[in-house]
Amino acid sequence: MLSYFRTPFPSTQGFSAYRMPGIAVHGPLILAFTFVGFVLCWPHAVLRPLTIIWVLAGLYLGRDIAVLCHYNGLLTLVCWGASALVFIKPAPIARFGASHIVIPALLSAALGTVLFLVAFAMAREKSSTL
Repeated sequence: MLSYFRTPFPSTQGFSAYRMPGIAVHGPLILAFTFVGFVLCWPHAVLRPLTIIWVLAGLYLGRDIAVLCHYNGLLTLVCWGASALVFIKPAPIARFGASHIVIPALLSAALGTVLFLVAFAMAREKSSTL
């Protein structure tokens, strides 16, 4: 399962699904996930360690979404729109994070679970093709 976390940025050599749009989607997703995690978790000292889940999700789930964007151009526009929304209207997200403690913890746990399940599924898929 740890092999899923081996390459956060796939190769762009030859025909690679990451080649286009690649970093044009991955970069904004990393920043958006990290920013959302920071404004949700940082106001509460007990939730601060959960920020790493958001960074890892942006890095690895962002990579997977960037690969999917190669096959679906509309998904690229959705990712850019969502990232732009996070950076254009950060105040509501920050207010929500500051006024709640349980919901950001639950969102972080859900995101961590999704990250774990995707890593498990990808590792299982990779081992079945060998």
